[in-house]
Amino acid sequence: MEMAAGSMRPLLTAAIVVMLGAALTACGGGGEERPQTAAEAAAANATALQAPARRAMAYNRAGITAIVASADGKTVAVAHSDGRVSLLDATSRSEIKQLKAAGGSVAAGLIFSSDGRYLVTVDRDSLAQVWNVETGVRRLTLSGHEHPLRAVGASADGSVVATAGEETRVMVWDGSTGKLKRVLSGPSDFVNAVSVSPDGRSVASGDASARILIWNAATGKVLATLRGHTNEVDAVAFSPDGRVLASAGEDGKVLVWDATGGQVSTVLQSSGAPMRSLAFSSDGQLLAAGGADGRIKVWDMTARKMLSESANSGAAVNALTFGVGDRSELLFGDGHSSVLSMSVSHQSAK
Repeated sequence: MEMAAGSMRPLLTAAIVVMLGAALTACGGGGEERPQTAAEAAAANATALQAPARRAMAYNRAGITAIVASADGKTVAVAHSDGRVSLLDATSRSEIKQLKAAGGSVAAGLIFSSDGRYLVTVDRDSLAQVWNVETGVRRLTLSGHEHPLRAVGASADGSVVATAGEETRVMVWDGSTGKLKRVLSGPSDFVNAVSVSPDGRSVASGDASARILIWNAATGKVLATLRGHTNEVDAVAFSPDGRVLASAGEDGKVLVWDATGGQVSTVLQSSGAPMRSLAFSSDGQLLAAGGADGRIKVWDMTARKMLSESANSGAAVNALTFGVGDRSELLFGDGHSSVLSMSVSHQSAK
């Protein structure tokens, strides 16, 4: 680790770093709760690391596995199934530089820091890596999870970070200090997706057993168990105001939940091709979903009706994101490693 301890704190805050190397016994209570004893932490970890009875197969994806735009609107990061992470100029879409994950592992998730200076990647080697966007230099390689990672999420300010993958647990980290705050237990199969509410108070996960769990991030208490899918949940996303949670899965369903009450508020789609990705526009008025059949569907979240449906290359849309500052632009990646864009009509969402 090439940085002195005193210089790490600003980077940890700016880069929303998932400090996966923290000891599991550092997992303490939130607020006035009694901290876990070493024995309790060890027991919880042993239970969480038990292999699920079956392996989830839907996550074996080709092409682009994640795509995200920086908040400053300058850069788009794209993760490929061969382990490459490409940094693109957001305007020209030309490649600025390329990052290579350790060991050539599949990059499975991406987060930009709020200022766009750093990028955090999680991969199938169970590692989180922190990159300097300007130089392309890997600043930190952090490890702690015992199995491949599939997802990473963070609060709007980066103070709460959640990671998950091929374990029956979700880990919550303090983005300012890198300290492991909580191990969330409850999933009975691999976790395919995580999302942190904008205020950092709640964490949601979607797993291979068709369940969605919502926890209190500080206490680890399960707030709701959402049952509506009949197959693996591939994507979950809190709306920008945190009031609703969207989910999509292998059963072709796209559901909208009341994030506090835990009830389905709207069934946007009840069947069809598996749905692999979700993205809200920055104002929360649009929701886009990408399917395994290459189709992208966009809904007006005020009227709760579909605005558009587009058929693209036919390869699965594993990742998509709305452009920064222009909610009419949707960027997405397909199974052929192409980065494409489309304009979304949002007249009814005004």
